[in-house]
Amino acid sequence: MKKDTTLKKLTIENIQDYLIKKKNFYQKIIFDHTFGLKKNPIEIRFLRKNIAQLKTELNIRKK
Repeated sequence: MKKDTTLKKLTIENIQDYLIKKKNFYQKIIFDHTFGLKKNPIEIRFLRKNIAQLKTELNIRKK
């Protein structure tokens, strides 16, 4: 998997804002998926991995 260089260009504040937005969107997708409104589990997996990448980058920069 290719490293995403766009995360390296973001500031810590931007990463935190982006992470909050992604978490809220993830909660909405999980809710929709639970009630059968969302049919694509691959989108959920991709979003979960994206959140993990953001958290990892944030932890690296805080050290």
